[in-house]
Amino acid sequence: MRKNMRPEERRAQLLDCAQMLFFSKGFEETTVQDVLEFTGVSKGGFYHHFKSKEELLFGVLDRLADAVLSQMAMVVADEGASATDLLHNFTHLRANYLREHDYPGQVEIFRTMNQERNLALLEQFKRRVRVGAVPILSQILQKGCKEGVFKIADPETAAELILHISNFLDFALLRAIDARGTKEADFAAEKLQAAIDLQFLTIDRTLGLPDGTTSFGWPDAVHATMETRPIE
Repeated sequence: MRKNMRPEERRAQLLDCAQMLFFSKGFEETTVQDVLEFTGVSKGGFYHHFKSKEELLFGVLDRLADAVLSQMAMVVADEGASATDLLHNFTHLRANYLREHDYPGQVEIFRTMNQERNLALLEQFKRRVRVGAVPILSQILQKGCKEGVFKIADPETAAELILHISNFLDFALLRAIDARGTKEADFAAEKLQAAIDLQFLTIDRTLGLPDGTTSFGWPDAVHATMETRPIE
């Protein structure tokens, strides 16, 4: 028998189950009916909270964004760390999350997010993260300026630029994902590695740091990406 829940509890239940299904079966293979059967929610109950499977996906992603911002806030809360250490911890957050969770499932989610029909929603998601992250990264950069390690005139503008740069490798990552198992795989992998290297070289030079100071934080990221199996 379906358990009665408050609306916010029901919505959270749908998000919990959808996240589990998306990351285990893949977004394309998961149907709204799968979610209904998993949760025991009626079709009307589902559409009361979400207009489509795509909106459900971005509900999951928005919640993940909140989790990312919470991690960022925890990084900057370490008052005893140097600005350089804080910057490393900040820039490694994405890699740490990808490495520690179901990476093949996340690859599928990323591919789906970047489909033509989802680009407007994707931009909303990225903006959500960017708006929340700017003041956090600005605080790290201000600390670095006081310590004399970052050579920038405007920490907030530099933070906005660095966060904008963080999306730079997405095109190369998508191309590598699409090239898995094809004759273009090696070339796409090289381009992805070049994009990662250039992204962090740009961050170093923006902040006046020696080349190689910052990094993605997961040296095997390209190999791990190419080794994931495409979902047919």
